[in-house]
Amino acid sequence: MSKPVKDNNKDTGMTLSRDPSQALNEMMLTIDALRQVYVAETTALKASDTKTFLSLQDSKIEAAQKYHDGFTEFMLRKDEIMKAHPDLRKLFGRKQVEFSKIAADNIEALGRMNRITDRLGQRIMRAARENAAREGVAYGSGGNMNTQKNRPVTMGLNESA
Repeated sequence: MSKPVKDNNKDTGMTLSRDPSQALNEMMLTIDALRQVYVAETTALKASDTKTFLSLQDSKIEAAQKYHDGFTEFMLRKDEIMKAHPDLRKLFGRKQVEFSKIAADNIEALGRMNRITDRLGQRIMRAARENAAREGVAYGSGGNMNTQKNRPVTMGLNESA
């Protein structure tokens, strides 16, 4: 028995108008919505505002899915869309270039936050290892905790804070 094919456009409600000019306008609105989320997220990242960053994730996913679905349809209809007014196509091109710059800024801010988080995790693990070595805590064969100094303590590399 075959499974039904999932139509992503129905999930997000993103279907472009049959009119090429209207479809361009709808895509520009979609680009603007995702751009606004990226700007807010980048601002939150630069300000280290975790609460705001986390609160934006659902709207980011929704806006990104609409953008993806709309752009997929847009690309399938590119010959038809090219029939739209030239000024409207130029405006769309400018918006796409602006969006690309904002998306690049967002990716850079996300990368910076990822590096900061990695360094923090490494610092926590290093401090835990140093503390464990200093304390000299080890477990005996019976599962009892021994506090003898200078006994080796093993910490796995796969542990995370």
